[in-house]
Amino acid sequence: MMKKKVVVLLILSLVLLHSLLLSSCGGKVPLTLSVSIVGECEQYSVSEIHSAAMAVKSHFRKHFNGCEMLSLSYHEEKSLEDQTEWAERYGVKEAIVLYSDFRVDSSGGDGSLNPDSTYRNWSWVLVKSFGGWTLKDWGYA
Repeated sequence: MMKKKVVVLLILSLVLLHSLLLSSCGGKVPLTLSVSIVGECEQYSVSEIHSAAMAVKSHFRKHFNGCEMLSLSYHEEKSLEDQTEWAERYGVKEAIVLYSDFRVDSSGGDGSLNPDSTYRNWSWVLVKSFGGWTLKDWGYA
């Protein structure tokens, strides 16, 4: 009976350790960070913009190790300038562009980013599909 408790405690400890290690991997997006909408929202509803933002944040958490997102925004006027070109490029009717600022720690993220730097107006291009928004491209245009 005592042996069984030790094994259960050991397994629970390993699960906790594993979840802590996984949570330290990837990019950091503060829970309080929401997409800010600059200007009018005539092209997309607020819920569509928030849905696109969720896709961006999810990708950032998974793939931007050593980085922390500082802001995420939708500027309709700015986005409209490029969305037609992006939609044509990916053969879809609708595309949206979001912008973010993020900080890179001393590791340089995955090695392709400048260590100890801040990236501003980083663009995120998403296209609308049947299941919602799909992230297609990111970076500086």
